[in-house]
Amino acid sequence: MNSLARSATDFNARLVIGPIQVGGLLSAALFGCLVCQSYVYFARCTSDHLALKAAVSAVMLIQLGHFVCMISTLWTMTTSTYGDPSQLGVLPLAADLAIPLSSFTAFIVQTFYAFRLWRLSENIFLPILCEMISVVAQISTLVFVPSAITMTDLTTFEHDQLLLIALSLIARAACDLITTTGIARSLKKKRGSGLKDTVTMIDRLIYWTIETGLATSLMAVTVAALFLALKQNFVWFGVWLMWPNVVGNSLLASLNRRLLLRENGRAQSRGGAVNAIVFGAGVMQTQADPLENFKNRGVEVFQEAEL
Repeated sequence: MNSLARSATDFNARLVIGPIQVGGLLSAALFGCLVCQSYVYFARCTSDHLALKAAVSAVMLIQLGHFVCMISTLWTMTTSTYGDPSQLGVLPLAADLAIPLSSFTAFIVQTFYAFRLWRLSENIFLPILCEMISVVAQISTLVFVPSAITMTDLTTFEHDQLLLIALSLIARAACDLITTTGIARSLKKKRGSGLKDTVTMIDRLIYWTIETGLATSLMAVTVAALFLALKQNFVWFGVWLMWPNVVGNSLLASLNRRLLLRENGRAQSRGGAVNAIVFGAGVMQTQADPLENFKNRGVEVFQEAEL
């Protein structure tokens, strides 16, 4: 199939409109999760640095714009062009505008993770490498956006901008994988404490890091693979609609999970106090030192992991 300009006889809605509808509905559900997570964050994490709150606010506002563009795209493809499949030879303008919005969301989140990697590892090389890869992906995206807006045929656009689009998606995936690996290794190095509670907390942080990092990188790899293998339809674009909301939710999940660590830390502190009362003054002194060490060690790792 050399062009998406189809007659009514060879038009296949399952490969054109279907992926957009499915991806759009799932993206809307993910955006709802993002809104809920943002509410929890601003309600419970009031002591966070202003820069971190600004980053979360920017992601939320950008994804709101992405949501509006997605609704407009669905309207255009299912209502405005109904009965005239030839108009689907190009992406709607709203879809073109959603491309830079999604790239800005990914750039903000990847910059946050690069900064977190620097705080944890205290090594500047990997964070700089990750940020450079993210900048390359961002520039690649912004370079082909004008061509996307002015395109007259989607197949021709995909052929002409193949390298830039693939570079952008692969660079995003590479950046996520590097930061995830770097943060997990940095946390693993902090497991040197012999205290079981501290090791458990760090293991939990490692698990959460891998979980959120792999989710975003696998989404980027999936979009890139579908784009390279199925350029003749909109399957790749349907998956792409979900990708920026997955990225945004990974950021908010990473921030809001700190609340669980705080609650566990308070519970462990209360448990230590009860044990001290039960076992008497002599045992209380023996248990106070490891408890204090755990609190100091845990607070240190936790504060580094917060940023």
